[in-house]
Amino acid sequence: MHDKTSLARLIETVHALAAGDYRERIQIDEAGELSALAAEVNKLAEAHQMAHETIRALNHQLKRTNFDAIMALTEALSAKDPYTRGHSERVSMYSLLLSESLGLKAEEIDGVHIGACLHDVGKIGIPEVILNKQGKLSADEYKQVMEHANISGQIVSQIPNLSHIAQMVRYHHERYDGNGYPDGLRADNIPLGSRILSIADAFDAMTSARPYRPIYEPIEALIELKSCCGTQFDPALCEVFVDTYTQNFGEYLPYASAS
Repeated sequence: MHDKTSLARLIETVHALAAGDYRERIQIDEAGELSALAAEVNKLAEAHQMAHETIRALNHQLKRTNFDAIMALTEALSAKDPYTRGHSERVSMYSLLLSESLGLKAEEIDGVHIGACLHDVGKIGIPEVILNKQGKLSADEYKQVMEHANISGQIVSQIPNLSHIAQMVRYHHERYDGNGYPDGLRADNIPLGSRILSIADAFDAMTSARPYRPIYEPIEALIELKSCCGTQFDPALCEVFVDTYTQNFGEYLPYASAS
């Protein structure tokens, strides 16, 4: 008859294996069927552990490859459009600031960071003469620039393991009131990551030098964001960004807490 303690250990190890814990091994000091079964379970656990470690290493390498692809794309865009040099990094910083303040999970924050890095990559498909125009764009030129959101989504969707970022990038110019582009999404139908990028992107655009308008001081940009809460931007996220930016960078906004 088998020892009940040995049988219990065998059952516990099988349960651990089924739950994804491949570290457990069975030590049964007896011969017979139970010992042979324990040996087979140990072999199975070792095989699963090796496979798990291999998959983890491959995922790490894939993330490294994805990161290299992201950097190559952003560098190519920076060479084409000087304005974007530093823009994606700042949008990423502001997006992270908002994401962390919202208490998002690490995986979600990582996704927003990647989305911020790639949100304008579609401008690679826009003629340089339009991107670098010293003056206000014509209606036709602006229509071409609007296409960058769609192109960005298409590019990102082709990068392995980043297809879930594609929609975030595609919709970062949608408006909370439904008057944005490319699809006119409204309110919560716009992905959360896109709503975050929209605020970060607009804030950096206002506080960066552009040839067709004067640069905003941070305080002025924060006031402008507040005035667009509920129309262009998600009102709840906008309030959090204004308050968080104020706390972190010391800008005083007279009605930062007003709704």
